[in-house]
Amino acid sequence: MVEKALRMLGLATRAGKVITGAELVTKALKNNKIHLIILANDAKESTAKLFVGGNVPKVILGDKETLGKMTGKEIRSVVGITDKNFAEVILKEAGNSNVTEN
Repeated sequence: MVEKALRMLGLATRAGKVITGAELVTKALKNNKIHLIILANDAKESTAKLFVGGNVPKVILGDKETLGKMTGKEIRSVVGITDKNFAEVILKEAGNSNVTEN
């Protein structure tokens, strides 16, 4: 399931429906442009705390290196999905064990 979610992240990236990096995701989140937040399982605690609360679903999916690879970047701790349909599919494919509490 996680592999499908990561493949969908790659598709969303190619479609231009992702924002990467804590600063840019935070800014887009404030402008209500994010439908899903993906955090790396090895993200710093201070980075993860930036995204506590709110009504946007969050999922832990892979490590920083994997998120970077799937988004065509180096390492990434956080990725924001800007398309509702991609967000729903990734959330579904990630499985309940990877969804974090808001």
